[in-house]
Order: sequence, then C-alpha cells, then structure tokens
Amino acid sequence: MAVTDSLEVLREAERTVREQGRAVLCQVVRAEGSTPGKVGWKLLVRGDGSHYGNLGGGAFEAMVIADAAEQLGERPAASVKRYYLTERAVHGEPTGMVCGGMMEVLLETLAAPPLVVVCGGGPVGQAVASAAILAGFGCLVAEDRAAYREPGLFPAAASTVAVSRDYAEDFLEGCRGRELYVAIVSRCWETDAAALASVLRQRPPRLAYLGLMGSRRKVARVRREVADRGLALDGVELRAPIGLPIGGDTPGEIAVSILAEMIQTRSGAGVSAAAAPAERVAQPVG
Repeated sequence: MAVTDSLEVLREAERTVREQGRAVLCQVVRAEGSTPGKVGWKLLVRGDGSHYGNLGGGAFEAMVIADAAEQLGERPAASVKRYYLTERAVHGEPTGMVCGGMMEVLLETLAAPPLVVVCGGGPVGQAVASAAILAGFGCLVAEDRAAYREPGLFPAAASTVAVSRDYAEDFLEGCRGRELYVAIVSRCWETDAAALASVLRQRPPRLAYLGLMGSRRKVARVRREVADRGLALDGVELRAPIGLPIGGDTPGEIAVSILAEMIQTRSGAGVSAAAAPAERVAQPVG
C-alpha cells in the first residue's frame, strides 16, 4: 500500500483548516503485533466526510474515520483510541480483522479561530482588522482599491483579497467553511450594497455575524437595493447600525464597538431588554 508522506498530510491539514475551519488529524502512536499501519502514519478527516492519507486501510481505518467524524461534532479535543485487529476485544475496539495486533491512534481536532471578514479597507476597516487580530480572530479584508490593500495598513496576521467595485467575485470561497463574522464598512452605500449582496449570494454555511455600518437612512437604502437584486435576509440577522452603542465616532472607537458585539455573539452573552437602549448611535460612513 502506498503511504502518503506525513508532510503532505500536514500541508493538507493546514489548507483544510484554513478553508473549512476544522478537521481531525489521526496518527498512529503505538502498534503491537501484526498491524496494517505503522507508528507515525497519518490520516486527515474533513468535515465533509472526505479524508486524505492512510493508516493501513480496511475495517480498522474505516472505524478510525467514523470515530474522527464523531469527534468533529464535539468541541475541539484530542483523544487516544485503542483498536484490536481481532474479531473480539477485551479492552478497546475490535475491528473484525484477523491480523492479531493492536494499534493506538491519536485523534486531534484542529480548529481555526473564527474569521472576521472586513468589507472595506478604509480607516474603519483598518481599525477593525487590528482589533480582530488583537481579540484572537483571524482576519480577511476585501477591498476593490489597490491603495487600500497595502500590507502596511493591516496587521501582519491579516490577509487581503482584491474584489471589483460590485463585489461580483466569490471572495469567501477560500474560507466558506470557517465560522465567519462579516463587517461591511466600505466607503459608500453603493459598495456596501454590493458587498452585502455578495455575502447573501454566497451564503456561507457558518455565518455567525453580519453587520453594516451607517445611519438608519443609509441602512434602509442598502436594504432596498439588496431586495431589488432579488436577495433576501431571510434567516440572517443584519446588525445595523453595526456595533454596540458605546458612543464615539472615531475609526478606533467604532472598531471597538464592532469587535465588542462580535465577541458578545461568539461567547453567547446577550444584553437584556431592560439594559438595551431604544436607539443606537449611528456611525459615519467611511
């Protein structure tokens, strides 16, 4: 049996986690007796059910894949499972195989941090990117103007992607499986509407937060424009105006209010109706 190089499995793990958010890396850490796989062999199990690499094949590998898929449904964790390559087992899990050996496999869940997607690389977008990295999020900035995609404007850990002014590209394609927090903070209502329409069209499956910066009048206009394009916000909560109402209108203060709301969403902490103000401070466009 051809064995996939360990480095190739690790490279695929990095790519998968970056794009899909989570995966389980399975590695043989102990082998005794006659076994199909050897210590160090690796297998990556993705959330979509596919896998890469091998641990020796057969019923044993199928059982590891099933265990890894079950672990993906839980919180990020690591576990060591023992498999007996026999029809029966006193301890551990029998595989129904007749090799007669025993294997232990480390199942390690790899999870990428939630990703903040900033639509707009202006002063507010730059501040949001900096705050996102500081708060432990990943960050991707989508911007149509080359001058506002310059690496020096953003933290080294943030990445940028070029889009057209109408955001026609599937700019979320490389991170669709990640838990996404989208902040639309571009330079005008037209680009805001284009960005919002693009996100709704792409429908990322793990969209945890979607916010739009601007006054209530601007938000209403963007909503109408998106509706005119045949796109609906059904099942998607739009935070608009974006951010918690903490006051302040500088780019840094707006960024703090946005990240505070994102963190509140991520942690599941809510604001009671009694504490929530009836009106929210509208942010300037920019």
